[in-house]
Amino acid sequence: MSLIQPIDELEKWWASDPDPWKYENDPADIKRKNILLSLIPDKKYEKVLDVGCGNGFVTSELPGKSVLGIDVSENAIKHAIKRTGNQKRIRFKRASLFDIPFFEKEETYDLVVITGVLYPQYIGESKLLVYSIIDNILRPNGFLICCHIAEWYVLQFPFYLIKKEYYPYKEYTHVYELYMKIQP
Repeated sequence: MSLIQPIDELEKWWASDPDPWKYENDPADIKRKNILLSLIPDKKYEKVLDVGCGNGFVTSELPGKSVLGIDVSENAIKHAIKRTGNQKRIRFKRASLFDIPFFEKEETYDLVVITGVLYPQYIGESKLLVYSIIDNILRPNGFLICCHIAEWYVLQFPFYLIKKEYYPYKEYTHVYELYMKIQP
């Protein structure tokens, strides 16, 4: 049985430092972000969701007429709002992946990005629930991009897998997956 990391630990982590992971100036993290952005299919996106947005490191560069970044940490969301300034197309909300069915009941997205969230310490044993939530919010012919440390990542979505790419990331291996929800 896995233990879910308490939110108060994440709040402390984000309390005073707008970049506690040190992504902003780390060449490995800049490369990670650039690879993720390069995997996004070139098209116009109406609505984009970034799950686990943290301080908006990736969110601020996502395409889309309307971009929503969510994170469980209120402190991370505060940093993300400061980071992106007055970009009207981007908004942030303190929420977890599991809150989506409650605040986005009728909303669907043509691009969902999930980075560094689908680990047992954040989702426990809830793989089937995660699949269901993403299936409900991803539009037909929409894209899902997942970016995670391969050694910790345990999911594979039931969508059409367009691309799966591994590359060295610090002392780990990162995996990127690009899925498309095929219209039946």
